[in-house]
Amino acid sequence: MCAQNIRTTGIAPEQCAISVIVPVYNNAGSLPLLHERLVSILATVTPAYEIIYVNDGSSDSSYDVLVGLRANGGRVRIIDLVRNFGQSAAVLAGFENAAGDILVTIDADLENHPEDIPVLVREVVDGADLVCGIRGSRQAPLVSRKGPSWVANRLVSGALRIDLKDWGCGLNAVTSEIAGQMLVQDPLPTLPKIEAALLSSRISQVPVAYSDREHGYSGYTTGRLLGFAAAFLKGYSITRTFRRLRAVTEGRSSARTGPGIINVVCWSVLSSASIVVRFALFIVGSKSKAERFQVREVLE
Repeated sequence: MCAQNIRTTGIAPEQCAISVIVPVYNNAGSLPLLHERLVSILATVTPAYEIIYVNDGSSDSSYDVLVGLRANGGRVRIIDLVRNFGQSAAVLAGFENAAGDILVTIDADLENHPEDIPVLVREVVDGADLVCGIRGSRQAPLVSRKGPSWVANRLVSGALRIDLKDWGCGLNAVTSEIAGQMLVQDPLPTLPKIEAALLSSRISQVPVAYSDREHGYSGYTTGRLLGFAAAFLKGYSITRTFRRLRAVTEGRSSARTGPGIINVVCWSVLSSASIVVRFALFIVGSKSKAERFQVREVLE
């Protein structure tokens, strides 16, 4: 594969196969422009690309819009899930069906810019296993969004000793090898970006543009941040985390920070909270094993 051999063969970006995975949930208004921009920029990177739209149980006309985009030609594939499983499941469904050497994820709301994709691809070609976007300044309420987002970023980074600046950015790139390692896990990772970071030997971070959405409403709310925290605590609770971190050796990535009081504090907070979360899940009868996403159809 291109992404696995670049260090020794000097393969250029145009020789790589790229799969762009787009989770779609009620994004009918932004899809036509997003698609136009994706096709335009990808054509400048490589002739071997595909765009995989994962319809995650949309209740608007998103599916019909996607079918129309596919009918107009181009390298478009549609994965239609039987219901709304959430963004992480949609990303994994895209990974499972992707044929590319480099897999790029981008949100469908145009808050991220498709024009930044070549920069991420270049970083993978230069040897990164995972490339994460860092969004620029955002006009968002301090108390309900910026504050909780900053706290979540710092806690997760400190706990995992992986200093990513923006865990919430949807514009990322990963090698097919790392994606494959995630897909064989049982159960599948609750948070693919965190799992990819744990599996990666080299992580790169690049600034990317950010725009306020013009259609629909943002799902990036305080409730979603709390959901992210709960998913992290459930998926990376004490037992599983200690087992996973055995494979994470010191110095595997330039993005990793050394041990210190910050790591101890973060793990103390998260480990204590994980007990509360798991107890609450037990009380409400939540299944210990997450349900795997189910695909209604795949349009090639």
